[in-house]
Amino acid sequence: MPKEFSANTRVFIPAKSLRRSLLCGALLLAAGGLLHAQESAVVSEAQDDAAFTAWLADFRTDALSRGISAATLDAVLPTISQERQVIQADRSQAEFVNTYANYLQRVNTSRIEAGKALMQQHGDMIREVSAHYGVQHRFVVAILGLESNYGAFPITQPLFSVIATLAYDGRRAEFFRSELYAALEIVDKGYATADMMKSSWAGALGIAQFTPSSYLNLAVDHDGDGRIDLWSMGPDVIASVANYLKSHGWQNDQTWGRTVSLPPGGEQSLQTPQDAGMRPDATCRSFNTMGAWRPLPDWQQLGVRRTNGDNLPTRNLPAALLIGDEGDDKGYLVYRNFCSIMRYNPAFRYALSVSLLADAIDDIPE
Repeated sequence: MPKEFSANTRVFIPAKSLRRSLLCGALLLAAGGLLHAQESAVVSEAQDDAAFTAWLADFRTDALSRGISAATLDAVLPTISQERQVIQADRSQAEFVNTYANYLQRVNTSRIEAGKALMQQHGDMIREVSAHYGVQHRFVVAILGLESNYGAFPITQPLFSVIATLAYDGRRAEFFRSELYAALEIVDKGYATADMMKSSWAGALGIAQFTPSSYLNLAVDHDGDGRIDLWSMGPDVIASVANYLKSHGWQNDQTWGRTVSLPPGGEQSLQTPQDAGMRPDATCRSFNTMGAWRPLPDWQQLGVRRTNGDNLPTRNLPAALLIGDEGDDKGYLVYRNFCSIMRYNPAFRYALSVSLLADAIDDIPE
C-alpha cells in the first residue's frame, strides 16, 4: 500500500525528472495552443467563406439591376471562389517594394532579344498598326514584353475568382467591383466565353493585360472580324495597346525622356516640390508624386547632363526629374509621353522599364 503523507511532509523529486515534467507540460500547453489556433483559423476561414458567399449573393442582385443576364450570372457566379493568395500579391507588388536596380533587371538581354525577334516576325504589321494610331511601335512592343513576355507567359488564373476576391477584400473594393461588372458584361455580350477569361493575379486579360473595363472601352477590333482578340498576337493586340496610349494623350513627335547624370549632391538638392502649373496636361497632373516640371534648359542650368556628360537638348520641352536609388547619382528626365505609360501602370519603375526596353529593342542610344 502506498505510504500516507501528512500535509507537511516534503517529497523529493530529482531535478532531471522535474525538468522533464516541466518540459512535457510546456509542450502539451504549446500543442494545445497550436491546436486551438488551428481550430480558430479553420472556424475563421469557414466564417469568411460564408461571408463571401453572402457577398456574392448581394452582388448578383446588383448585377441583375445593371442589366447582366440571369443566364450569365448563373453560369459564372457558382464557379467563383476566394483566391486568397492574390491578396498577398496585391500587398507586395514589385513595382513598389523593389529598388530601381532590382526592378529594372527586367530589361535584360533575353527580353530585349525576344522583342527584336517579335519585330522580325511581325514587324510590318506592328509598324503599320502602331503608325495608324500615331504611336511609335517600339513602345507597344515593350509594353507587351513587360506585361506578358510577348504572350509567352502563361496566364491561367480564373479571372472571375481573382477579381471577386479583390473586390471582397476591401482595399480597392470599389475599383474591382466595377471590374467584375465589366468582366461579366464581356461574357454577357458574347465578346469572349467564360472559359477564355483567364488572367494574371491582378485580374488583367490577354497578351496586353487589359483590365475588363479597358477591354470594353479601349480595345480595338482592328482586323474587322467582329471580335476583339487580345489572346493571340495580331492586329487587335497591337491596335489596342496603341489606342490605349493615344487615348491618354500620346504625342508621336516625342519620346519618353532620357537617363541623366546628376551634379554632386543632386539627389538631395534636386528633390524639388511639385509644381502642377507647369505640367503638360491633365494626365500628367494626375500623378502628384512626379515633382516639378521644368523646361530642359532649366534642368541644364541646374547641372543635369546626359549620361555621357554632354549637354541636354536645347528644345524647350517640359520635363520632370525622377531620382533613382540613393547613392547611384542617376536620374531620369521624363517627358509628357511618360505619363501615358503611367496610365498603363502607375508606377515609376514599371514605366521606366517600358521606356528603357523600348529604346533597347530599337537600339536607340541614350
